[in-house]
Amino acid sequence: MEFCTTNLPLAAAIIAANKLSLLRIDSTDKQATLVFDDPSSEGSAHELAYLSGHLLVPANQYNMQLRALRRAIEVKLSAARKNGGK
Repeated sequence: MEFCTTNLPLAAAIIAANKLSLLRIDSTDKQATLVFDDPSSEGSAHELAYLSGHLLVPANQYNMQLRALRRAIEVKLSAARKNGGK
């Protein structure tokens, strides 16, 4: 099962908290979707915990993941734009 989100801060928090593993980043020329391995279908619960302020992670880990994901997304989006959105 997979959990997908376009919410970059949520994805960074999930990774920093070691809740789910990032499988891949899918992209079009305008938007990136972060796809996580979610064998127990807990992604929505983690999302709710994040949105309600209950998914707490160390700030340095969150910041590191946010920067790494942002860079990876920029690379994917750039490649998708060059390939005509594919």
